[in-house]
Parts: sequence; C-alpha cells; structure tokens
Amino acid sequence: MGLFSKTKTVDIFFVGSEGTDLDRGIYAFYLNVDNGEIIKKSFVKSLASPLAMNRQGRFMYLTYRNGTGRAQDGGIWQYACMETQLGLAARIGNEGRTYIQTVLNKDHDYAYAIDYYNGEVVTIPIKTSKIIRVSKTVKLDGHSIDPVKQTESHPTFMTFTPDNTKLIVTDLGGDEVIFFTEGEKGELTKDEELSFKLNPGSGPLKLVYSSNRKFAYILNQISSTITCYAVKHNKFTLVDEVMTYSKDEYDGVNTPMDMVITENGRFIFVINKGDDTIVAFERDKETGKLTRVDCMETDEGPKSLLLFRDKYLLVACKQGGSLESFEIKEDEKRAVLYETHYQFTIHAPVCMEKGTENLRVVK
Repeated sequence: MGLFSKTKTVDIFFVGSEGTDLDRGIYAFYLNVDNGEIIKKSFVKSLASPLAMNRQGRFMYLTYRNGTGRAQDGGIWQYACMETQLGLAARIGNEGRTYIQTVLNKDHDYAYAIDYYNGEVVTIPIKTSKIIRVSKTVKLDGHSIDPVKQTESHPTFMTFTPDNTKLIVTDLGGDEVIFFTEGEKGELTKDEELSFKLNPGSGPLKLVYSSNRKFAYILNQISSTITCYAVKHNKFTLVDEVMTYSKDEYDGVNTPMDMVITENGRFIFVINKGDDTIVAFERDKETGKLTRVDCMETDEGPKSLLLFRDKYLLVACKQGGSLESFEIKEDEKRAVLYETHYQFTIHAPVCMEKGTENLRVVK
C-alpha cells in the first residue's frame, strides 16, 4: 500500500453457492462499509454443495450436502480464516451424515452439530483446536401436525443461552425448543423443565436474543410467524406473536428463511421466500413486542441474511442468483430500509458468514 494511496474500510464475508460443476463452491467478498458495495475477491470450487458456514473464533466450520450417498462424504470441514482465504485444518465424517450447523461451547473443548435429515444432535470433542470425531449422538423423537415437514424431528438451529449453561436446539418437526445440559464429556441431557412446545404447526427455524437478554424471538417457518418471549432464569414466557408477511399483500405460499436482530436491539429483520421480501420490525424495549415498520422487495427466493454494523443488510437470493445490500437508516421518518443499488450475480447462493472486519484496503 503506497504512502499516498487512497484506502477504504471493508468487512469480509463468505458465501456458499450450490451452483453447477463450474461455479459451485465458496466465494469471498468485501463489503464497503461506506456505501454497501459488494466486491468479489476469491473463489474456491467444491465438488459438493455447501449448506452452512459458522465462524467460531479463528475457524470457519463448513458443512456440505452428501449428494452421493457415500459414507465418506458429508461431515464437517474446519478451516482457518485468513482474511479472504480458508485453510483446511480438520475434517470429520459420520457415516455420510449431512449437518446444517456447528457451534462450540464456551471452553472450546466440544463442538455440537445438528443433522436436520436424521433428527440428531451430535457431540464432537476438540483437541489442540481441531475437531476429532463424533463421540455421542442424541436422537430427537418429535413430530407435529404438518403432513410434510413434521412427520419426525428436524433440528434447524442451535445456540447457547446467554449464561452459557444450556444448549438450545429448535426442532421444526416437533414444534419444540429443547434445552440441553452439557456433561463433563460433552454428553447432552434434555432439561425437561426448561424445554417447551410451540403451537402445533409452527415449525421453529431460528432463535435470537435481545441485546439485554430479557427477550427472545423465534422465527417459525411453517406458520410464518415470529413469537416473542420474556426470558428470566432461562425460562421463556410467551408475550406476543406477529406474521412475517402481509396476507393482504400476498396470498401465495410464504416461507420465512432467516432473521437477524440489530446489536442495539431496536430492529428485527426477516426475509420471506414466496412473498420475496425483507421486512423490518421495531422492538418495544420495555415489552418486547414487535411492530412492522417497513418492507422491501428482494430478488427471487431469499435464503440467507447477514447484518453488518447495524448499518447494512446483505440478502442472498438462491432462485434469483444474487447478493443484494440494503442500508438501515434508523432515524428516517419515511422508512428504515433503503436500496444501496449494489448487487452481485452469483449462482444459487445458500449460506453466508462474516469474516475479518475493519480491514483497510486500497480503493
């Protein structure tokens, strides 16, 4: 970088594309934090389709769809993050299982992963910072009323409680939020007192906490709702429920796909597939209740959502084959969401994750 070179500040993010044999793989991008511009930096081709990526510290954990049925495929791939590059550190398989999320406990001595297709939560020991093998498996046994998506358990999301004492798993197939206690060797035991059921046909997809940890919000895929809960000592009490889209504006089949909450706790954003929208809800910080305040159209089939600095939202649209950035303007009277007019064409993006932040680069 020259002495008089003009520079800009960027945040790095990664995108997984299902694509074709030519363009399937992992892409690295810059997001210009001054204007929301999307800049492609690198691409690594993959044979299998990426499903999810989760960054934990300096490592990125990627999962790939097992499209061959072979026992050696699928599994979890652990990469070291080096700005826009990913270096393979470890890989584990488990009889060809396909996982959709990986999280680490607070001591980083165990990882946990969920298998949507087989309804399982697995324990993975970590030695010298690397995942080793699947050591334990918990088989979920839920079901509910939807004849297609709820004939058996389908875990969709994991997170630890803010005090790191419990692992939470949302079970779309069983309409249940399940709390687990960790054992000394990573074994998981269901906490029957804290675990709870949602209304039949809800289909919980994702859970986020407010910044003060007094409220939690669950995105329900089948019912297209967000349920708000007051939280005290990890006990959830239902407060409110809102639709993720307007039935007056769209009468087709809608499927909410992702949800984020701003770091300052003021807004929650949801993307809807079918309605093909991104919707802004403002939070009442005292009651936790949500009020819809804005909505914008996206490209076709929004799949994944990322939030940057409480200022930009990035939407990956699988069917539309694009990445779009939107600007958040909190104090504008007319709206909350604004187009940046920056878009990037990419074949079938399905997952995203943030990398290094506050990187200074030459313009």
